[in-house]
Amino acid sequence: VFVKLNEVASLVNQYYLEETDQQKMLDGAFDGYMQTLEDPYSRYYTPEQYQEYLESTSGSFVGIGVTVEWNEEEKRLVVLAVQKGSPAEQGGILPGDEICEVDGALTENMDMNETISKVKGKIGTEVALKVVREGFDEPVSVTCIRGKIEEETVSWQMLENQTGYIALSGFREVTTAQFENAFEELKEQGMTGLILDLRGNPGGRLDVVVAIADKLLPEGIITYTLDKNEQRKEFSSDAGSILEFPLVVLIDEDSASASEILAGAVRDHAIGTLVGKTTFGKGIVQTTYSLGDGSAVKMTMARYYTPNGDYIHKKGIAPDVEAALPEGTTLGEVRLGENDTQFQKAMEVLDALKTAE
Repeated sequence: VFVKLNEVASLVNQYYLEETDQQKMLDGAFDGYMQTLEDPYSRYYTPEQYQEYLESTSGSFVGIGVTVEWNEEEKRLVVLAVQKGSPAEQGGILPGDEICEVDGALTENMDMNETISKVKGKIGTEVALKVVREGFDEPVSVTCIRGKIEEETVSWQMLENQTGYIALSGFREVTTAQFENAFEELKEQGMTGLILDLRGNPGGRLDVVVAIADKLLPEGIITYTLDKNEQRKEFSSDAGSILEFPLVVLIDEDSASASEILAGAVRDHAIGTLVGKTTFGKGIVQTTYSLGDGSAVKMTMARYYTPNGDYIHKKGIAPDVEAALPEGTTLGEVRLGENDTQFQKAMEVLDALKTAE
């Protein structure tokens, strides 16, 4: 294989008419090798891509704390939201601002990824921005001190009748502590029932979902995996926590992977009721292996099963109580509102469970 690769590279170097980028060609070869597995979850990462991947799974990064989208027509970053207490809030950035200049460089000469990269920078350093702001004729100058930003993967609140509500948007490294904080706060406020919202949650880290499941489940298996050699690895909860109140878990077609591990464990241990729609159906586990030059490969290396041995890949987990959103609406539009018929059904089911106790 390596002899053939060297032979091809030698021919290209000797005869190809235009200039070549050897590193780009090698990265393309490695990427193509992984793509031939025809597995959407297995891939090759360049060193830069691998660092971005590690950042995304940790849920923490260096930046200013804004949620953005790219305005392709104007070539600007549009600020959708500003994280509370973030460098962006302290610097005076507002939702709706459009970042048009970063440290003197005009965003019109960059793409989205380059612009975001320039905004992030190194922790403790200043970034000078200019933003187009409604009501101002000229761009407004803003200076922020970059800091460590934690992605907010958990949102929670106390609802009526002492019902706790926790929504998980993903399972990142930061999620465990965020969930534990929300759970303990709700318990201190007298929570008598919990709605755990996993809708739209694509999954994330196995170790994180195991830690969260351990907070909810009785002693026993959370999930287990089987690799290509049928080697079994179990992930279990201890007897340290016992759920003392009714639980309803909201799921939908976009609840995947780690979300399904948690939903399946709740179902098989019979400690809660699943409400919503059948989940996505991703029952395989990936492992990432770093390489010597800072690049990495991620590949599928095992199937996972629910505690009762259910393999849910391409099948999903069906809810105990079916509930759909109104036709033509999205979760983002209706979540927790009057038109969130799945949430309303979850409240109804939880009230019935409380009454039955």
